[in-house]
Amino acid sequence: MSDRLTARDIKSQNFKKKVRGYDPEDVKLFLRSIAEEFERVHLENAELREEVGHLKERVEDFRARERTLQDTLLTAQQMAGDLKTQSKSESELLIKEARIKAERLLEQAQDQLASIEAEISRCKLERDMFENRLRNTIEEHITLIDTRREEREAEPDNVRFLRRRSGAVTEAG
Repeated sequence: MSDRLTARDIKSQNFKKKVRGYDPEDVKLFLRSIAEEFERVHLENAELREEVGHLKERVEDFRARERTLQDTLLTAQQMAGDLKTQSKSESELLIKEARIKAERLLEQAQDQLASIEAEISRCKLERDMFENRLRNTIEEHITLIDTRREEREAEPDNVRFLRRRSGAVTEAG
């Protein structure tokens, strides 16, 4: 006999006959039912082994998917971290550039303010100089007018003088 017992082995098993032994038909009938049950169990066992094989494949497939998902999750976390770091760096750079630009604009505005203030000061100085020249010119004209008035008052009236002269000629004539 081999190490593994099969349903055929059970069916074909023969026993020695003894005078006072079991009924050979009963033994054969019992062996046949054992062989059928054995065959059924053997087939069921083969089906279960096949199912276990499929389940092991599925488990391995799920494990592979799990590893892939874990790798993907890890990669996504790393990318998120990288993006966060990159975004932070970019935002810091943008803020720095904005501050530099604001400082430049402020400097330009201060330069323009200084220029405008200098222009205002220059205009005030020109205005003061113009007012002084105008005042001097007006004062000179007033002085000239006053001088001319005094001269007119000091001179004899030519018309009166001519009248007197012309009246004397008429009277003498």
